[in-house]
Amino acid sequence: MSRLHHSDFVALIASIYQPKIYLELGLYKGETFNKVRRVSPNSRCVGVDINELSLGGEIYICTTGEFFEKFNGNADMVFIDADHKYESALEDFENSLRILNPGGCILMHDTDPEKDFLFDSGYCGDSYRLVEHFESRDDVNIVTLPCTEAGISIITRKDETRTQRRRNK
Repeated sequence: MSRLHHSDFVALIASIYQPKIYLELGLYKGETFNKVRRVSPNSRCVGVDINELSLGGEIYICTTGEFFEKFNGNADMVFIDADHKYESALEDFENSLRILNPGGCILMHDTDPEKDFLFDSGYCGDSYRLVEHFESRDDVNIVTLPCTEAGISIITRKDETRTQRRRNK
């Protein structure tokens, strides 16, 4: 069976969603970031990584914590794939949720690893444990898909569907 790479899945969601502002935490080599830029040419694409990269676009070379301390903007779509430790990934999520525009979505990689070696800190770490945490919360919706080798979760705020937003006007 052929495998969909997570960068293709994120780009597919971005091509449908067409976020005005896309934020990616953890760029690695920039594959996902570049694919999203191609399918969302009118989006402001912002990337954060601790390693220097030559990608073009708006790139911040710093930790995600440092980024959130100085970033004053918002985002419509966030892809989290930085530090794979539970605590770090949770902090990235909370900071992302804080700047997420109404109706926005957060995608988180490494939430459903398919093989034992993926639990290593160099891969998914223990960030997969966040799924249970998010499922127990009353303020977010989460769907975890067993696609790609490590899984992806899509997270939105509760009560922010388009219908609910129209009703609340």
